[in-house]
Amino acid sequence: MMKSSENEREVVLQREVPFARELVWKAMTVPEHQNRWWGPDGFRNENVTMDFRVGGAWTYEMVGPDGTRYPNHSVFKEISPPSRLVFDHGDGQRIWFESCITLQETGSGTLITLRHLFPSQESRDEVVEKYGAIEGGKQHLAKLEAYLKANMA
Repeated sequence: MMKSSENEREVVLQREVPFARELVWKAMTVPEHQNRWWGPDGFRNENVTMDFRVGGAWTYEMVGPDGTRYPNHSVFKEISPPSRLVFDHGDGQRIWFESCITLQETGSGTLITLRHLFPSQESRDEVVEKYGAIEGGKQHLAKLEAYLKANMA
């Protein structure tokens, strides 16, 4: 079996927002903010628990526009405020991917990079094709920017 390279197993999305890195970090990591924007368009989160420490779990049910409930379970691996957050993400039964979020200061705000690393190219392709992960990720970052603009600026 050939080992696939990381770039065949990853999804990387970026968006620059005109807000300070500390503010973006707060919106992403404080549940009272995060739960108001997290997820693609039309989705909301319920039954959220977050133990925000390395080794701590973050669980929630993402509820789709049609009412379908998607269990989510993440375990934090690295927390480096206000620049880097790494967690294993899955459904409580298995890990789907490792997620790494970096926040980099720019001249006009913050560059957000989401990097999801999957165990195989096949699992990456399934999430991209079946669940629309790239478009969903773009919507996710757009919702973050809109939330920051309306509620935290």
